[in-house]
Amino acid sequence: MAKDPAVLFYTQDFLVGTLTMSNEQVGKYIRLLCLQHQKGKLTLKDLRQYISEEDIEVAEKFEKLSDGFYYNMKLKNETERRKNYSESRRNNRMKNISKSYDKHMETGTGTETGAENSNLKLVTKTITENKIDSIENSIIDKDTKELLNKFDNLFSEEI
Repeated sequence: MAKDPAVLFYTQDFLVGTLTMSNEQVGKYIRLLCLQHQKGKLTLKDLRQYISEEDIEVAEKFEKLSDGFYYNMKLKNETERRKNYSESRRNNRMKNISKSYDKHMETGTGTETGAENSNLKLVTKTITENKIDSIENSIIDKDTKELLNKFDNLFSEEI
């Protein structure tokens, strides 16, 4: 799984947690948070690069764990939570959606135009057909089957 480029940032927690810091210390703190997010952990050398003896408020935001590295525990926990959540979404997607839909979602453009729009229609049609096949194999009323078939016919005309 690729490195997550973002982290949840709770502005109220940040503002309250940095009220006693100078603007310079806040800058050092946010840089260290970003560095921890990118590297996953901080070394003593990382901390010394940014903070000095007068930056005690910043230093207190990082805890040394048994592995010898330094962490802001809130960031560590939120990064882990987001990773677990993303992984659970990915696993659900793999179980419930066809492979062609996954490929479409990997384009990352966020917009559909031209050929991409045609691909979306084709993927949606494939998913719709799979759902109709599974519905036809189950017990549903005649009106619902007719409605689904009409939808499928309308959709097929667009492609």
